[in-house]
Amino acid sequence: MARPYIAGIPGGTATTTIQIQGAQTIRNWTVTALAAAVGAYELSTSPTSQIATGQPDPSVIARVSMPGATTGVLAITVPVNLPVKAFQNIYVHCTGSGNVGTSLLN
Repeated sequence: MARPYIAGIPGGTATTTIQIQGAQTIRNWTVTALAAAVGAYELSTSPTSQIATGQPDPSVIARVSMPGATTGVLAITVPVNLPVKAFQNIYVHCTGSGNVGTSLLN
């Protein structure tokens, strides 16, 4: 059985690094967030955020936009089908002040 990876997302302009412990295929990325401001989460194999890029390079796996303070809690699952190997880093980039949340890779 594939191992799930759960990580907190601090909000603001930040990056959370998730280190993979063994080879597997990540099937889904589930994010929950307190959407406090307009912003985005980005799942990437690159340590550099490309959130402001209209057409990112292939290192960007998925993005989720935060519509703003009036929406409350956002919860979404994105199918990603991403093969990973041991000790590979996966990054969750964030923008938007106060957009704290949780990332689940499984």
